[in-house]
Amino acid sequence: MNSRPWWVVGAQFTGLGWYVGVAIVAPTLGGVWLDGKTGAAPLFVLLGLFLGLAVASYGSYRMVITYLTGQNDFDEI
Repeated sequence: MNSRPWWVVGAQFTGLGWYVGVAIVAPTLGGVWLDGKTGAAPLFVLLGLFLGLAVASYGSYRMVITYLTGQNDFDEI
């Protein structure tokens, strides 16, 4: 597979975890804020959650495929 040191692989997957967490939490909190301003609860919370899940899924897919194929971030997948 890949001949990267264990700590590089660990750092990549730690970054993946942070990416997923921030991609889901940030738009969800934005939705909570917008719901508080507009009174349209739970509309914006749900929109933010689904947007965050979509971004996290796509980004995770790209990061894992990049890891598995051993390509750089700048190469075409």
